[in-house]
Amino acid sequence: MSLIDIDTNELYPTEKLGPAIEGTIIYKVGGQTHFKGAYITTNERVIMNVDMSGEPYRRVFSYQDIQQAVIENNTLFIEFPQGMGKVAMIDIVQGDIDEFIEYVNEKVK
Repeated sequence: MSLIDIDTNELYPTEKLGPAIEGTIIYKVGGQTHFKGAYITTNERVIMNVDMSGEPYRRVFSYQDIQQAVIENNTLFIEFPQGMGKVAMIDIVQGDIDEFIEYVNEKVK
């Protein structure tokens, strides 16, 4: 199952897909910290798909909910306001990280 793929029927009529990346998201949930996941951008939002121990999990973020996307030491960080803080992604297996960061940061301005 590819987490980067999304059915275009799930998009709003005004939405167009942007860059997407897939890798390992580091976020502590219970006793686990590493999850296979993907960020899919559109012109209106960022969709996060995560495989949580075989169970699909999806969360959607408005660009207003994101402060910035940066790469530090081969790790992508998406910085959210209070609550989530910085969420890291490592071991990117699909997508262009530079294109993704540029697209997200252009939308959050």
